Amino acid sequence: MTTMIPLKQSLSQSAIIKAQPYFSNSKSILATIESIATGTPEHCISQVDAARTVAQMPNLVKNQSRIETLYQNTRINTRHLALNLLSEDALTTTQSSSIQDRMQMYQSYAIPLAERVVKQALESATAKSTFGCPELLKDSIRQIVFVSSTGFVAPGVDTKVIKRLGLRRDISRVTVNFMGCAAAMNGLRVASDHVRSHPTHRSLVICLELSSVNAVFEDDINDVIIHSIFGDGCAAVVVGACEEGQALEGRIVIRDYLSQLIADTEDGITLGVQDNGITCKLSRQLPDYIEAGVDPVIESFLEQNGLTKEQIDLWAIHPGGTRIVERSQRSLGLSDDQVAYSWEILSEYGNMLSASILFVLERMLSKQESSDERLLTGLAFSFSPGVGIEGILFQKL
Repeated sequence: MTTMIPLKQSLSQSAIIKAQPYFSNSKSILATIESIATGTPEHCISQVDAARTVAQMPNLVKNQSRIETLYQNTRINTRHLALNLLSEDALTTTQSSSIQDRMQMYQSYAIPLAERVVKQALESATAKSTFGCPELLKDSIRQIVFVSSTGFVAPGVDTKVIKRLGLRRDISRVTVNFMGCAAAMNGLRVASDHVRSHPTHRSLVICLELSSVNAVFEDDINDVIIHSIFGDGCAAVVVGACEEGQALEGRIVIRDYLSQLIADTEDGITLGVQDNGITCKLSRQLPDYIEAGVDPVIESFLEQNGLTKEQIDLWAIHPGGTRIVERSQRSLGLSDDQVAYSWEILSEYGNMLSASILFVLERMLSKQESSDERLLTGLAFSFSPGVGIEGILFQKL
C-alpha cells in the first residue's frame, strides 16, 4: 500500500517497527522471476548524430547553442527508436501529428515489438522449466499485466498478444498506465500478488514504451532535455511462484516490495497529455529530491527487512539519466562498480521509462546465471511521478 508521509515521520515510524528478517517470516509462497526478455525497435541512432540533427532544426533558435553540449552530457551513446528521428520525413511527421495520429503510430509499432519480446520470454521460461513444451507453459499463464506511459489504445496491445501467441482467452488482464519509469515495479507487484494467491498460475508482465512517437521539438529547454534522453524499448517477464523451502537453487525470488511517495515533491516528475502528444516534465529540483530522499527511504525499507545496505549484493537503479543515477549513487554511498549495469543500459539505450529497470535486471541476472555465487540479495528501484520510489527486494537462491 502506497503511503504519503513526510520523510522524517517515515523514519520515526520505521524505528518503531521491530526489525524482523523478512527471509524467515511466515509467508510460505514466494513470487519468482522465471524469465526476462528485452527488445527494441529497429532504428539505432547515435547520440552524436541526434545532437547534430536537432541542433540544425531552424525552429530551435533560443536553445540551439546548448543542444550539442546537453546531448554530450547525457552519457548516452546510442538509442533505439520506432521513428527514425534522424530522417527528415520522421521529423516532419512529429511536428504535425495530433495525439490521435501518435496513438495510431504507437499501436502499429507496439504490437509486433511486444509479440517478439514476449515470444523470447516464453521460450526462455520454457527452457528453464520442467514443462518441456511451450504450449503447457502458455496454458499456465493466467494473468497478463500491460504497462505503458507512452501509448493508450483500446482494445489494448495485450489483446493482440493474447490472440497472436494463443494465450488463454480467460486470462486476467490488468493495465498499468502513467506510473512513468517506476511502472515495471508496480506491474511486478500486481503479478506477484496474483501468483502468490494462485501458486499454479503464472503472470506475464509486458512493459512497452515508445517515446519517439510522442516527440515534439519545440524551443523549450525541458523539451530539449526530454528528447535527448528518452529511447524506445520493451521488456517481458514471466512471474511464477514456489513454496518457501522448495525453491530450486539458482532461482530468483521476490522477497518484498517498496513503495514510498515522498512528500512535497509533486513537481519532481509530471506526465501530461496535450493535443500534440504525451509529455513529461522534469523539475530542476528532481536531482535534489532524489539525493535527499533515496537513502532514508531505502535504509528504512531494509531495516524493516532486517537488512542493511552493506548486505545488498546487487543494486539495480533506474537508468533514467546521468543525474538520476549519480544522485542515487551518491545518496546511497555506492561505488561506480556497484551501479555499473545501470550506467551500461543508460549508455546503450537511454531512458526507456518502465522498460529500463528490466533491461538492467535482465543483464544483471543473466551474468549471475553463469556465476557460482549463491544467496545473493538484490534491490531494484525506480522513480514514479511525484516523486515516488518503487522497488523490489529479491534474492538469487
